[in-house]
Amino acid sequence: MEEALVTALLWLGFGGTHIGLTLAPIRKRLVGALGEGGHIFVYTLVAIATFGALVHYVALHRHAGPQTSLLVTIPPVHGALLAISVFGFSLFVTSVLVYPRAPMAVFRHRAIPARGVQQVTRHPFFSGIALWAAAHALLAPSRVAFVFFAGAIVLALVGALHQDRRLIAELGEPYRSYVASTSFWPFIAIITKRQKVRWREQPWIGYALGLGASLALYQVHDHIFDRGGAYVIGVVSLGSIAAILNSKARSARPRKADADV
Repeated sequence: MEEALVTALLWLGFGGTHIGLTLAPIRKRLVGALGEGGHIFVYTLVAIATFGALVHYVALHRHAGPQTSLLVTIPPVHGALLAISVFGFSLFVTSVLVYPRAPMAVFRHRAIPARGVQQVTRHPFFSGIALWAAAHALLAPSRVAFVFFAGAIVLALVGALHQDRRLIAELGEPYRSYVASTSFWPFIAIITKRQKVRWREQPWIGYALGLGASLALYQVHDHIFDRGGAYVIGVVSLGSIAAILNSKARSARPRKADADV
């Protein structure tokens, strides 16, 4: 139980700073003192440090408080959860690849018509994490693992809500209209006829890479958190830095219609 509590507190540290540093009063002061680039640097550094501490602790205690999920014993349900996990991870990978062209990309916030994966979900990063984590939480083999994945769900939901509110305040009615025409959960805006999928705009390469990455990780699933979580920390940190640098590079170019991956 102690390990699960520590995991929750580490999630609070990561999630609290991740969202707290983007709150308007704090962000305004940091940008005023450090500039936009300086704020992004501090934000990224804190995120990597707190995320690294969380993953390292979970890697060392992931078997603490063993428990058996009854869903594992029901093949159809188990299979459905695995499919949800793969789908969520594919959205997550795609979101990283198309991030520089997203309305919420750093250095270039702007309200644009939903395009590509945003037609499916306006937050492929957060909704992908939420789906992936929900499937894993229901199949978690220990209390620490359950708390870790449950924390990811909470952060995804709160992070998306916070991001939408911040961008509505920053961009006004155009982004409010964007939110109204899209959905957080995949396909909901399409089902409710607020959005239409344009198949030619979909980032098929991104989806394929996400699916391939999911299948590859499945082969080494039991070893992902080896070496104190160094693999997870390294891949996530480098991926985040690459996405930010790509967004910075694109922000310096003349703005024109972007094509998805």
